[in-house]
Amino acid sequence: MLAGLLLLAGCTPKTVISQSYDFNQMNRIGIMGFTTHYNDLSGVENLFAKYLIESGFKVVERAQLDQVLKEHNISVSGYLSPATTKKIGEILGVDVLLVGEVTSYTPTRTELTLVSSHKTESRPVYAQTIAPGPDGRPAAHLQQVGTQYSQSTDVRPSEYTINAQVGIIAKLVDVETAEIVWIGS
Repeated sequence: MLAGLLLLAGCTPKTVISQSYDFNQMNRIGIMGFTTHYNDLSGVENLFAKYLIESGFKVVERAQLDQVLKEHNISVSGYLSPATTKKIGEILGVDVLLVGEVTSYTPTRTELTLVSSHKTESRPVYAQTIAPGPDGRPAAHLQQVGTQYSQSTDVRPSEYTINAQVGIIAKLVDVETAEIVWIGS
């Protein structure tokens, strides 16, 4: 199901799922803000929230999560200790935390290229012949004697868009054990 989330988000997922974790016990999910070093990119975690809610999970609002962390003076910067994850789990009543990082980002851009199209045209070639007509007098007749071919090339500029590419690593961390139960990129 979570691999499907990444696929729906437009990525080619590479996931690892814990074989021993009982995903049926996972009901409420807290989503932490994803770390990023790209100023243009924020809110990636909202896509995950959307797909998790569509899949039937209860998702704790990120602003609420941030507020609770602030009120309890809990600082989260990359590493989550087992004590910290357990405390967050107890305070918010979540089973797992989704944490992530934006690892790469290439913005949308347009490219200009020259597109050439080749066209070949053919025209019949006629010749006039003079031969005696039915009444014996000379008459002119047109007869196809061949085909003339011409080729042309048309070169025009064409603009196309290359969509943004975002690299993401996301992890589901069990709040009781701080064990990573799912990781995907």
